[in-house]
Amino acid sequence: MAEVAGLALGIAGIAGTIDVCIKCGKYLVQACKDYDQTDVIVNELCVRIEICWSRIASQLEVVKELEHNLNDDDQKLQTRVLHILRSKLEAAIAAISKPDKYGPSKRVKALHFLSLREPLESTVADLESWQQRFEPSWFQVIKTAPPAVDQLLQNCPKVGGRHREEPAYEGLKFRQAFGESRSDLLAEKVLATLETASILHSNAVFATRKEDGKPFILDSVSSTSVTLRDARQLASRLRDSNPITFGTLKCRGIVRLPKKESLIFVFRLPDGYNKVQSCRQLLLSGFMPHSLTMRLKIARQLVTAVYYIHLYEFVHKGITPETILLLGNSEKMNDDLLVCLVGFQLFGHVETPTNTSKTNRKDSLYQHPSRASGSEAKFVMQHDIYSLGVCLLEIGLWQSAVQYVSGNPQVSSNLQDLDPEATKERLVSLSRSELRVTMGDIYSKVVETCLTCLDEDNMEFGDPRDFEDDCGVEVGSRYVKKIMEVMSVINY
Repeated sequence: MAEVAGLALGIAGIAGTIDVCIKCGKYLVQACKDYDQTDVIVNELCVRIEICWSRIASQLEVVKELEHNLNDDDQKLQTRVLHILRSKLEAAIAAISKPDKYGPSKRVKALHFLSLREPLESTVADLESWQQRFEPSWFQVIKTAPPAVDQLLQNCPKVGGRHREEPAYEGLKFRQAFGESRSDLLAEKVLATLETASILHSNAVFATRKEDGKPFILDSVSSTSVTLRDARQLASRLRDSNPITFGTLKCRGIVRLPKKESLIFVFRLPDGYNKVQSCRQLLLSGFMPHSLTMRLKIARQLVTAVYYIHLYEFVHKGITPETILLLGNSEKMNDDLLVCLVGFQLFGHVETPTNTSKTNRKDSLYQHPSRASGSEAKFVMQHDIYSLGVCLLEIGLWQSAVQYVSGNPQVSSNLQDLDPEATKERLVSLSRSELRVTMGDIYSKVVETCLTCLDEDNMEFGDPRDFEDDCGVEVGSRYVKKIMEVMSVINY
């Protein structure tokens, strides 16, 4: 396999690097299959490698065909992440191929492979982590690709047993979401078929269908704050959303309640995830994660969810722990919580002005000081990033900045009497001190970058125009590079 690895050094361009990665990936999968009957754990690792690689390979083939349509920033990003993948594949191959020097005996190979179980588990984790790091930029490439990519996605070979989880299928549905809005209005009688239960510290409501117990989330917004056009467009774009990939729930449709001046989004929960709590509820519950890894998983998923909301061409405008839902699988532990964004009470397009005059003290904690004037202001992507930074600070410290007394939210005493600018300064100070001790330099720097994203001397973000392409469309490659990519390299 050494000659395959060596080829990479002499091949320039994304297509050439992808060819080498695919060769390495096929070799890795086959090498694992040679040992997949060694024991149960080894077999599980082999299956994980094969599943993860099949998804990666499918996505790489699409990027290869679209190389010439990528702008300079995207080409640099893809080149960087592809070289990381190649190095991980080569390292895994080198580890698994070592038994060859001990001769052809399967028994000797098997014993040696068992001794590599722990490093192999680490390799599997690295491969899955890389895939999660690569996927957001892949969907951004898919979104901005020319119409010919639709046929390319339709012709992609099926690599798994569940068609709807195929990357090509998800990519095609993602592109179709930006086409004409489909019928998404539901009759009011739909609500009568559901039994509801409140979610602590969240405006969203958990619901089950009386007929079969299927779970849903109901998210009510005011029709005076959110236009029907925006609501229908969001519902249409989220119709085929995969919450595991995008951090947004599938939207079945909208129920209009004109007399109450409200619109109700009806979201479907993914199969098996019937335990729902708000992030605020978890932060206040007294539950302490047994490892920093769980906090990091929640934080990464939240970052991903915000990214995809922006990629869908919306801004959330109200990101707080109350609008973050943590979904638990009844058959899994808390380590496998799935993070999804709801609470679209203020969402809209970037161009839509937002009136913040009625914002309460609790919500203003998550708003950049520039939004505290009480007047309508143009909302830009960085405002969501600031809110994200406050939430990441709370998750990292595992401390809620808001307490609930008799059901009423109250800002923590160390922030209570501060004006908006002083509040921001206090949060930045926490990110540089207490957070750094708890979560390390990289995580704390990410949070600080989010909190200072509109500062003139912040070179990470700065001018809002840096987030736009020649057509004025919001793009995510810089966001991926500065936030998601940095978060992905943290390892405890």
